[in-house]
Parts: sequence; C-alpha cells; structure tokens
Amino acid sequence: MNTNLPIFDIPSTIRYYLSLDKPVTQSFGMDKYDELLHPDNFAVLSNEGSVKSGPPIRTDHYAIILCIRGTCQKTIGAFTFDVGPQSLHIVSPKHTTSFDNASDDLLLYMVMFKKEFITDSFIKQSALDPLIDLNPSCAPVYTLSDIHFQKTKQLFERIDREYREGSPFFLQIVRLQVVELLYEVNRAFEKCQESRPNHQLTRQYSTFINFRDMVEEHFLDKRTVQEYADMLHISAKHLSEIVKQETGKNALQVIHSRLYLEAKLLLTTSSLSVKEISDQLNFDTSSHFSRFFKKFADENPSDFKKLSVA
Repeated sequence: MNTNLPIFDIPSTIRYYLSLDKPVTQSFGMDKYDELLHPDNFAVLSNEGSVKSGPPIRTDHYAIILCIRGTCQKTIGAFTFDVGPQSLHIVSPKHTTSFDNASDDLLLYMVMFKKEFITDSFIKQSALDPLIDLNPSCAPVYTLSDIHFQKTKQLFERIDREYREGSPFFLQIVRLQVVELLYEVNRAFEKCQESRPNHQLTRQYSTFINFRDMVEEHFLDKRTVQEYADMLHISAKHLSEIVKQETGKNALQVIHSRLYLEAKLLLTTSSLSVKEISDQLNFDTSSHFSRFFKKFADENPSDFKKLSVA
C-alpha cells in the first residue's frame, strides 16, 4: 500500500513531539530546542518539553526508553501497554508508534539510534540483529527489578555524560555503551520470559498471536471476526473467546483498533484529504469512515486533522 506517508528520522521525530509552548530546561540529554543533532543517526535525550499526547508515526530508527517516573499509555505496532516507573520499552522502525495520557510528572530517558550507528563500529550486523529483533509475540516492555533499574539508569547517564563531554573517541565509546544497553534490554526480556515460561507455548496463545499477526497484515481488506476465524480454521465464537481472555477486548475491537490507528496516522502525517483517506482505508463512503472514526475519537476526522495540523 502506497500512502505517501513520511518516515520520520531522529530530528523529525523530536520536532514532531516537541511542545512549542515554551522552552523547558533539559535535565538529561540533548537540548531539543537547540540545534539538532550530531550525528543524525543517534540521540540521547529526555521527554522534557515534549507534548503530552503523541499522534502515531512511523520512524526509521530504534528507541530504547527507560521510565524514571510517571505514567503514559504507549502503542507500538499491535501492542498497547502502560508505561510506568522502572519499565523499559523499545520501539522498532517497522512499527507504528504513538502515546497518550502522559502524566505531568512523566520523565523518560531515551536513546534513539539507527542500526548504521552501531554497525559503523566493529560490531557485525549478524551479531547485532538478535539483540534488536526481539520476540515479536511479546509486547516490547519490561519491568525492571530495583537493582536492574539502577544499573540501567546509570548506563543511560554514562551515555549522556560521554556524549556531552565530547572527549576523543567519544562516539566509539557511546556505540559500545549502546550495545551494552541492548544487552541489558535482552536481559530484561529473558527475565520477563522466565516469569511466564509456558504461556507462549499454549495452543490458545499461539492462536491469538496468529490472529494478531493476521490483523496487522489484512486489516485493510478483512473487517469481520468470521473472516479471521475462517483463516484460522476455528469458529468466530471461539476466536472471540480466545482474544477476550488474552487482551480483555473482543476480536472485533482489536480489528477496529488497528484500523483506527492507521486512520490517525494518515490524518496526522499525510497530505491526503478525508475522502482520500476513506478510500485508502477501503470504506464504502466517507460518511461511513466519519462515523467509524467518531466512535473512537469523539470528533469527526476533519476536525481531528485540522487540530493535528494546527
């Protein structure tokens, strides 16, 4: 599907989420209000001075994000989850990402990087890929123990300090520190897996994962639970029961949520009209699309688009 959507690089992502109401002093990382960034395939920063709710975008880089305090709700690809203190999550470039309901005290430490930033060192891509591409069946968020949180926080602070000081070979050292951070992410992932060792092996969970992946691939042309149930060779009722047990939502809500996310992405980052977006999403009429969108957003798509542009 060619939607002519922009893919945000690191500076564009920062500008997109930057609140322009007034500059905010940065206690960690780069000053987002100052000149961005050297190099453009890496950044270390906080969310200080960012907007409280971030419309969906797609990016060309990874982000490893540590929550120091506060809360928000994050959507990455097919997963929506709560971010809270001592949690670590990772955003991959292949996924649509957004966030909502950021608390006033939210403080996130973030490292953004392109794969090229790491592979410019002696780290081979074959060694890097397993660190970056974690199990796609699990939400990419992990709650850290007190000790692991403090260790990870100190690593973020070391990366920040090394970059700020700019001493000889600082970029080479930062690259190695980011690789160390990736190992810490994988360590958190392994501990998360150990806490639910047999969950992903059940037939029910496997069916849910297959359904979720099918929705990601077919949400534009398959809109009913029955269509997905047929693909999975089970009844629509059984599929709905499985999805409800795994997510708390029914199967149709999962399908519609993915469609709504794509609608928000198109409305906020494309130059398409509401009518063109309706066609892009395969609605029979723009009125049908407006009614669908308003169920989620409590406003029609044209008003949402105007507000996003403003």
